Amino acid sequence: MREDIAREYHRNGNNCAQSVTMAFDRDLGLSTEDAARLAPRPRSDGGKCGAYLAGCQLLQRLKPEAVEEFQRRFREENGAISCGALRLSGKSCNDLVGCAARLAEELAR
Repeated sequence: MREDIAREYHRNGNNCAQSVTMAFDRDLGLSTEDAARLAPRPRSDGGKCGAYLAGCQLLQRLKPEAVEEFQRRFREENGAISCGALRLSGKSCNDLVGCAARLAEELAR
């Protein structure tokens, strides 16, 4: 399950976007290291959550027609997409990493 893999990467010191992207390394045809380098920078797009940005980027590559659904479901489940708002809501980064990986896996099928 990608959620568990992404959470473990995050617990081991990778940032949120790297953790989500690294969990999909094989799907992307990349090594884990290359997947980490491919990950978007957290907060690089107007302060948006890195896990959210990684999920969007993954689906853009794997199943572009699922990006909008990912965006809708992530916002619905978490109440926001900006890093600052999510942190104020009490959501942990590891929970957001898990959510993004789970949604991306479900929608990439």
